[in-house]
Formats: sequence, C-alpha cells, structure tokens
Amino acid sequence: MITAEVLINLNSTLISFVSGNPEATAVNVMPPGNAEPVSLVFVSKKDQLDQALSELPTIIIAHKSLPLPKDSPITFFSTDNIQLAMATVLPLFDGKMNRFNQTEKIHPTAIIHPNAQIGKNVCLGPYVFIGDNVKIGNYATVGAQTVIEEGASVGDHSILHPQVFLGAHCEIGSHCEIHPHTTIGSDGFAFVQTKDGTHKKIPQIGRVTIGNNVEIGANCAIDRAALTETRIGHGSKFDNFCHVAHNVVIGENCVMAAGFIIAGSSIVGNNCMFGGKVAITDHVKVCDKVIVGGNSIITNDVNIAGVYAGYPLEPLRENMKTLASIGNGNLVRMRKELSKIIRHLGLNNE
Repeated sequence: MITAEVLINLNSTLISFVSGNPEATAVNVMPPGNAEPVSLVFVSKKDQLDQALSELPTIIIAHKSLPLPKDSPITFFSTDNIQLAMATVLPLFDGKMNRFNQTEKIHPTAIIHPNAQIGKNVCLGPYVFIGDNVKIGNYATVGAQTVIEEGASVGDHSILHPQVFLGAHCEIGSHCEIHPHTTIGSDGFAFVQTKDGTHKKIPQIGRVTIGNNVEIGANCAIDRAALTETRIGHGSKFDNFCHVAHNVVIGENCVMAAGFIIAGSSIVGNNCMFGGKVAITDHVKVCDKVIVGGNSIITNDVNIAGVYAGYPLEPLRENMKTLASIGNGNLVRMRKELSKIIRHLGLNNE
C-alpha cells in the first residue's frame, strides 16, 4: 500500500505529479481492465486510458503523450517511459521478502559452521547449511534448505531463495538474487576417453564468480571451471532453465531468456541479449552488443555487433528471407520448378 505522496517524494525525474489528491492511497497494482477503486494503474495507450478511467482507480500513471482529464477524481502522474516507471514503482508493492518472514532472523534449525562469518541482519531460513569459512554479507537472505559449501561467499543484500546450492569457494556479489533449485558450482562436464572406450573424469577444481546485481532464475546450472573460474559479469540476468558450462565468461548487463545454454570456454561480451533456447557451442567468442533471436545456434565467432538469428546464424534480415523461402512449402515448390527447368534444358546428365 502506498500513497500518492510517496510517489511524489521518490525524487525521480521519471515520474511527474500532474493532478489529484496527494493523500490518495493504492493498495494494489492492476491492469486497466481489472482496476479497482483502490488500484494503481499504468497506461501507455489511449484505449487503456479510457478503460482505466471507466474503472475509477485511485492513481493512474500515464504516458506523457496521453491527454488527461482535468475534472476527474483520479490522481494522475505522467512518465515518458512506462516500463521504467513500472520498474521504479512496483518494488514499493513487492512483498517478496514476506516469504522469508520468521520469528528469528536465524532459524534454530540452521546449521552454521563455527568458522563461518555472518554479517549484520542476515536472515537464514530453516535447515540452511553454512560450511567452513563461508562469508555471508550484511542484510543477505538465505532461504530454507539452501546449501553453501566451504569457502563460498555471498555479498551484501543478496537473496538466495530456498533450495539453492552454492558450491565450495564460489562467489556471489552484492544485490544478487538466485531463484529456487539453481546450482552454482557444479562440476564442469569433462571426461577423457581411454583406450578401452571408458571415460575418465577430469577433476574440476576451479570456481564460479558472479558479479553484483546479477539475477539467476529457477532451475539454472552454472558449472565451476576446470582450473580457473567461470565468470558472470555485473548486472547480467538469466531466465529459468539456463545452463552455463565450465570456463565460460559472460560480460556485464547481458540478458538470457529461458533455455539459454552455452558450452565450455566460450566468451560473451557486454550488453548482449539472447532469446529463448539459444545455444552457443564451445570455444566461441561473441562480441559486445549482439542480439540473437530465439532457437538460434551460434557455432562460430560473432565479431560484429548487430541482430542475428537462425542456424547457421545470419543477420536477422537475411534469416527472415531464409524463413520465407522455406516456409509454407515454398522450398518444395522451388525444387519442383527447378527440376522442370533442368529437364526442359536437357541438363539431366550434368
């Protein structure tokens, strides 16, 4: 629950007060079609505004291009970027930390090694395991049944949801969020085939290093390096079901949609974006500012910033032409027509 006065006092140049009651109170955030008299609503289009006005929510944050009525009881704010406004305002309604509420900051069932260093105001949930020489930063939160092995560290204000695994000597920076069932520091997949056809494991003795402000979704796996480190840069974001293999380096402020996988020793630059189910093979380098469409496969280095898609990977515009050629039976028709031309020209024997 927030009041309009709170929004006014955000000191954000992104949201501007237009008119209405500064004491207006919103208890939830709803889309225009589901608005209630106690709702805050974001609108970016004229039809959304009309729909919201008919529901009479208490607060509307509208794109600055929309004309706002002057005789409405609704309290209005304007913004030039609705999505950034949502990113600014919605945390005020986020009750995520309520999931971790417990009578005691450190639950009595938590197992904490005597050599562990626990910061100020740390929350440790039921049956958490904290190993030898682990470091937990100030105001960090560790959910139920999470395991943090010896020598690992978690930075200030980071959140590890229930049933996360953080392997030995791996590092998570500050202000990170790791969602349930994610594994950080599992062994890299490395085996050598013997003469008799069996496979002997190559021990993985490196670690994983994760920068600040990184978010990793549920059911992800990030393998430790063979000798040095698997590294994820500051500000990168992973959706659910992503896999990062050993020795991979991912730069800063990258975004990976669900199902992203990257094989060992590949390198991704800064400010890259990957759609769902993108795969990158091993020992590949992707430069800064590359965007790749979903279901694409990267098998060779990408040295020029731009938008790509497909397999083999090609610039997006070319890939759309390729898809148009093979879609709706076009490729089969083209092959039949080509066969007719070859027969007509008597080129069958060539």
